Amino acid sequence: MEEEKVVISSLVVEARPESVDEVAAALAAMEGVEVHEVSGYKIVVTIEASSTGASHALSSRFVSVPGVLNVNLVYVNFEDETL
Repeated sequence: MEEEKVVISSLVVEARPESVDEVAAALAAMEGVEVHEVSGYKIVVTIEASSTGASHALSSRFVSVPGVLNVNLVYVNFEDETL
């Protein structure tokens, strides 16, 4: 049985100060996303996905959340992938 590979990414999402709580809640509601901290207008999240492509697709959805100003990738950890 082949072991499932998991890609873990860490990102900082910047939100409008008046929308930060709503943005954090919307991100936390997405499958594979965990909100770790909210500090001012910055939200620290991690994504767990099956591939780098899936991780990128999920993080790309962040910009469509009302109140999101910017999404910054901080770290990504992955094993060798097959394309």
